Amino acid sequence: MKKVIITSLISSTILLTGCNTIKEQAAGMVLGDKFVQANEQLNQCDLSSLTYLKSAAADDKNPIVQNAALLVLGAHFAADGNMRAVDTVAQKIANLSDTTTFAEQRKAIIEGGKETAKDRIENGFTANCK
Repeated sequence: MKKVIITSLISSTILLTGCNTIKEQAAGMVLGDKFVQANEQLNQCDLSSLTYLKSAAADDKNPIVQNAALLVLGAHFAADGNMRAVDTVAQKIANLSDTTTFAEQRKAIIEGGKETAKDRIENGFTANCK
């Protein structure tokens, strides 16, 4: 029985690894490699990508990238503890959406901030990059 459980765990780990690779490639195709790189830089506390993300968040010609950039920025601000900026981003996303509210967006951004903080800590940095 232990062998079956261990084999299942190994198989699921391999599948998850494959899924993460596919997810990264899909993100690159939809959002662009520059966007993916900017997001990765933030997880490494390289804040030079903020300029690109702020520009993408203001670009209403590409709503998918715009929303994604707002979410990444919001998560960054949440991990940094800047709740005023989180509220501003949540309001912008809620204004762009017909289906979600400010409260829902704020909650999602805060959850994203927890993941961003976790990623930064796993990468050897502080949650707020300070």
